[in-house]
Amino acid sequence: MTLVYVAVEGRTDAPIAERMVRFVGLEPGTVIEAGGKSKLDPRIPELNQSGANLNWLILRDLDHDAPCPAELIRNLVSHISPRVSLRVPVRTVESWVLADAEGFAQEFSIDRGLLPDRPDDLDHPKSHLVDMCRRSRQPKIRQAMAPRPNSRRKVGPEYANRLTAFTRRTWNPERAARRSPSLGRALDALTRLVANGVWR
Repeated sequence: MTLVYVAVEGRTDAPIAERMVRFVGLEPGTVIEAGGKSKLDPRIPELNQSGANLNWLILRDLDHDAPCPAELIRNLVSHISPRVSLRVPVRTVESWVLADAEGFAQEFSIDRGLLPDRPDDLDHPKSHLVDMCRRSRQPKIRQAMAPRPNSRRKVGPEYANRLTAFTRRTWNPERAARRSPSLGRALDALTRLVANGVWR
């Protein structure tokens, strides 16, 4: 069994990376949840070096840290090991979540027409996702995903649990890639690693 080890910023990113690995017919190995980009970034050179012997998928949000994914990657590491795939969601992994509009609308009881056609173009996908959930037809979802009035929190009390459950159980990467160019490029890159025998 071919394993691909995974490193991500946090908990809600992990099941997305795992689904991507399974999408190309392989199995995710150990998953590193770094606890934010400030903790993931210093580890990327070390993980990249271990790519001489191990397969790695690393997800690191673009946010507003660079004009494009290629420039962000150049800022993080001087070169990429052949067995390492460092992929950059534009602008955050929540844009990839929203890109599965059919699945998201059904899961969170939201009118499909409210969801963005090009979530990669959103400046703040996470905030947009929460705003969408404020429009849910189910009060329990609104309470779970959106912060309470006058709260200083940016997300609701069950945000991570609900989002992780959705991406682990329902989120469809192939469907999402039709609306997210950055996800489409990521899946194409992983597919090539398998087809070319690099991930072995």
